Amino acid sequence: MIAFGTIRKDLRIFLERSLNERERKLLLECYRFQGDTFSSIVSRLSSIYPESTAKLVLRRLKSFNLVDFGNINEKGKSLVLTPLGKKFKKILVGDSNE
Repeated sequence: MIAFGTIRKDLRIFLERSLNERERKLLLECYRFQGDTFSSIVSRLSSIYPESTAKLVLRRLKSFNLVDFGNINEKGKSLVLTPLGKKFKKILVGDSNE
């Protein structure tokens, strides 16, 4: 369990050990893709990653509660970064305005 009073350096270390490079890059990309649907994002990422890889990484980010998007019962729901995802995005880009 993450204590949110933990210093940013510790959270950055946690991120670097929990997410691989591709997952960290895709989390940052998801910030730009907010408002798009899962299938739309997978389609846009197909020039960078194989479709199966993009789907796998997006679902993994969702399982970490970093992003939220629709599922089989909520088709068409837009992707958004969760509050935790936004906090981690700021840490990854080195944003000190918090």
